[in-house]
This record gives sequence, structure tokens and C-alpha cells, in this order.
Amino acid sequence: MRKVFSGLYCILLVATFLLSCGDVEEITKEKPEEAAAISKVLRERWQKGYMTEDVDLYMSAYWPDGFLYNSDNGTDSDTSDDIIFDNVQLERDSAIRVFRKFQDIEIEISEPPQIEILNTERTKAEVRNHYKIQFVIADGTSLEGGYTGYYAEGDSIFTFERRDKDEWRITVWKDEAFSPEEINAANNLM
Repeated sequence: MRKVFSGLYCILLVATFLLSCGDVEEITKEKPEEAAAISKVLRERWQKGYMTEDVDLYMSAYWPDGFLYNSDNGTDSDTSDDIIFDNVQLERDSAIRVFRKFQDIEIEISEPPQIEILNTERTKAEVRNHYKIQFVIADGTSLEGGYTGYYAEGDSIFTFERRDKDEWRITVWKDEAFSPEEINAANNLM
């Protein structure tokens, strides 16, 4: 009987020890300083650079090497209209074209973004946010069909990397643009 009690006591002791070790911080949970640094890049470089049409500020949100942009153009099942840039210069050229075409650009992004750290070194993170963007062209001009502006909405999935001097920047941007029907549904316009 003593052996049974001593065996149970050992099991309880080991179980108590294991349960009392406390919770280990999740690797995937961002630290406040990581979240602040990533949010700052999104707000003060990516969003502000695009809205002010400052191509250098906008491009400073990206690392120049290893860049990939992929947009489904709001058609999830149709890959024929996807836009893919595998070079940061293509993103720069696209931004310049947009800045020349539109007089005013307004962007709303969800804050705070959802951040998931992807590796134990804490140098890579997946960052998700929702965006709404309104493009307005110069007075007296119009887009094809007579429109004076363009509206887009969707979800961005960024891969951020922390490199030189602990600086976070974007390497991959997957743009999950909403279709016109999804925009109407998301904004209760149906």
C-alpha cells in the first residue's frame, strides 16, 4: 500500500511541478515594441508616403531586395488579371504612375494591424490589415467611363522583415482586393 501511495505522490509531485512552471510566452505573439515599430512603418511610410505622393517616403517602407507584390484585383478565382511585381522597382514605377494620374489619394487602414511573429529569431512577421482607398483625379478630367475617382477596399497581408539596426520593412505584400460586390456588402450598400 505504501508503494501505491508513494507512486501516486510522485505522480502528483511531477504534475504539480509541470503545471506550476507558468505560461511560456508564445513565439508568435508580438512584443509591444515590435508592434509599435511595424505600425509606425505602415502609418508613417506606407500610408503617408502614398497619400502625400512622396515616392521616396513610400518606398522606404520596403526592403529593396526580395520584394514580391501580388494582387488578385478582386477576382479570387480568376488569375488572368492578377498583378505580380517581383522587383521593388516595378512597385516604384507603379506608384509614380498612380501619383501622376490622381490629384488626391486618401487611405484608411485598420489599427492596430494583426501581427504574428513567424520565427524564433523574431525577424519575420506576418501583418494583416484592412484598407479603404479613394483616388480622385484632377478637376476637369475623367477616367474611362466619365468617372472622376476610383475606390478600392480589401485586406493586405504583408510579410515584414527586421534587418539592419533592428529596422522593420515590407518584403512581401499580398493584396486581397474586394470585388465591387464585396465592397457593397462590406459597406451595407446592397
